[in-house]
Amino acid sequence: MKRLLILLLLIGCSEKKPGSLLAPQAFDIKLKATENAIVLDVRTVEEVNTGTLENAINIVYDKNFADKLDALEQKPVFVYCEAGGRSAKAAHILREKGFEVFELDGGIRAWKDAGMPVR
Repeated sequence: MKRLLILLLLIGCSEKKPGSLLAPQAFDIKLKATENAIVLDVRTVEEVNTGTLENAINIVYDKNFADKLDALEQKPVFVYCEAGGRSAKAAHILREKGFEVFELDGGIRAWKDAGMPVR
């Protein structure tokens, strides 16, 4: 019982803040309500060429991702990838660097499936 309690406490103390993983509509609403936010697409150039969110900048998630973030201003970051895996890893690194981060749950696939616009 004591081990279970410790495990639950550790899970509850994860770094991800409640409300930081957002469904497409909630992501869009939060983004529109946040001033001076950065929209960050961490997909490859080939993937970006299939469509991206409005005003998104592209920094490819790879082994050098953390070093590429030095040029970003400390603003809230709305991050996404194709399905959510790479953006979760990117979000972890962004949080370690002190950014407030919001992730698009399900990535741009979920965004498109919800009928949300891409450019």
